[in-house]
Amino acid sequence: MNNELISTDDERRVAEIESTVAEEKLQSLCASHAATFVAVETRGAALTSSLKQLLSALNEANPRIEKSKCNLELNDADESNVIALAEKHKLRRRTLLHHSSLLELLELPNLMDACVRGHLYEEALSIAGHANTLERRHLKPSSSTSFGNSNEFKKNPVVANVVNEVRKRESDLRRHLLHRLRLDVTMPQSLEVITALRRLNGVELERASQNNVGGVEDVEKLHQELEWQLKVQFLESRDIWLESNTDIGMSKNKKVNVTPSGQAERLLDSIDIFRTRCFEIATQFLAIFRSSIHQGPNTLRPNDSTVSSKLDQSLQLLSIWTTRRINIFLTNHLTSHHLSLITDTAALRDALDSASFFASSMGRIGADFTSLLLPIFEPRLIAIVTSHWVDGVQTFEDTLKVCREAGIASPLYSSSGKTPETSSHGDTSDSPLNEKSSVTIDEANRSSSVPSPPRQLLSLPPLARLVNSFLIGLNELRRCLLPTSFPKLRHYFVDSFVKKVKCVLIQNDTSIHAPGYLSWKGEEAAKLRSVAVEIKDEFENCAEPYMTIALEVAFGVLDSSTSKHLPEILCETKEQENEVETEDLNIPAQESESDGEILIIQEKIEQMKVEIESDTLENSRV
Repeated sequence: MNNELISTDDERRVAEIESTVAEEKLQSLCASHAATFVAVETRGAALTSSLKQLLSALNEANPRIEKSKCNLELNDADESNVIALAEKHKLRRRTLLHHSSLLELLELPNLMDACVRGHLYEEALSIAGHANTLERRHLKPSSSTSFGNSNEFKKNPVVANVVNEVRKRESDLRRHLLHRLRLDVTMPQSLEVITALRRLNGVELERASQNNVGGVEDVEKLHQELEWQLKVQFLESRDIWLESNTDIGMSKNKKVNVTPSGQAERLLDSIDIFRTRCFEIATQFLAIFRSSIHQGPNTLRPNDSTVSSKLDQSLQLLSIWTTRRINIFLTNHLTSHHLSLITDTAALRDALDSASFFASSMGRIGADFTSLLLPIFEPRLIAIVTSHWVDGVQTFEDTLKVCREAGIASPLYSSSGKTPETSSHGDTSDSPLNEKSSVTIDEANRSSSVPSPPRQLLSLPPLARLVNSFLIGLNELRRCLLPTSFPKLRHYFVDSFVKKVKCVLIQNDTSIHAPGYLSWKGEEAAKLRSVAVEIKDEFENCAEPYMTIALEVAFGVLDSSTSKHLPEILCETKEQENEVETEDLNIPAQESESDGEILIIQEKIEQMKVEIESDTLENSRV
């Protein structure tokens, strides 16, 4: 027993020793592998945190998964949703197969823009028509569905965007075509542009017919409105071309200072440009729009009220346009800008001829405005003629005033002209009047219709210059003779010219015969008084009757063969009248003869005046 107890104690001690040794070995191994244990612990902590994050993410993704299941319609109980999803997948695959065709569809707006910029109107209009086809096929309800159900419409935003972009290019095409009409285009080019615009209107009518479910009446009404708008746009565009290079547009922006001759040439050029362009626009309008209504003279029937109304509307529109253009030409072009600057009747006559040719050319299309030219040119003619008369009266007044204030009488008379010799043909080209006067009357003398001036006027140079100024005005009248200006010129001669000269003579006579003038001016005062009386008598007895007869001869009232000797007869009869008053009454027969001649001449003049007035009244009525 004791031996058994001893052995048991020994085994315990051995086991304790072995366990102590094993623990020491374990500690030594743990100490040697401490880094490994730390790394394992760190990785375990990281793995634990990652697992916690994964669990939280899965918990958050559960609602999304449920939502995705609902969106994907993967409910086994509803098999129709799966079929619909398959159809959508097939549609997307089919769209992918037509990728190139879709790219071509998206390039339609850019292609139409390139066609517009390249003047390829046919191709651009084909693209516009193709846009209507796309709209009808993909953006309108199908024929099998009812129009009242809006859910049956086909939805395609891509095609809708393409169609909208093409519509914007249509407006660009219209602006481009109208801009071409504002340039210098020929008749074939205008016809090409109008044809393109009509095809563009046809595209709009096709679109309107697709949108209009009501009927054909609205489409027909829209067609008439588009055609009328096309005519108005044509005339407006051609108006811009008409005013582009003429003097109307230039004169609106700035004033150009040119000489009178340059102004006349400029006026003639502008009238010619205005004439050619107006006639070209009118003929183009008639050729394009009138031919579109009826193709021949026998096509228009009396019972066809629609065609006749369209023709009347076209002609009415053309009549309104021509009336407006003629009014602008007469008021703004002739009266305001050019005609007032012309100071030569020769240039005025050329302008009148050019304007008359313009009026007669417009008469081919029923717009003859010849009757409107005379009221415009007549005031300018009267102003040019009377300007020489006014200058003559002013020079006459200034000469008398200077001589009166200076007290010098020598410039008022000339002894060389007291007894002039008159040739049998009345030629006065070598007379002192032509040598000493400030102006000449060679044109009046060379003219066979104007009588020669009285030779006794050579003794009074201021009065001779006054007569020369009057004849220069008649020479201006001869270059551009307008019969309607005769009454006004005659009235101006009597009421303004003659009265002004008489007022100047009366004022000169009053100033010279003022008290104290003789002692103030010295010895020349007496000569001034005698010359003043002589000038006054010569004007009343000789110059005024001669100018009256010359005016009537210039008007063509008196015959040249009978009017050449009328001034000498009048002056001689006046001189004989004055002599009879101072002499004895021994020759009553001669006195009666001279009085009879005067009365006969006066009766002829009065009779001719009455005939002229009656002729002018008849012409004005016509």
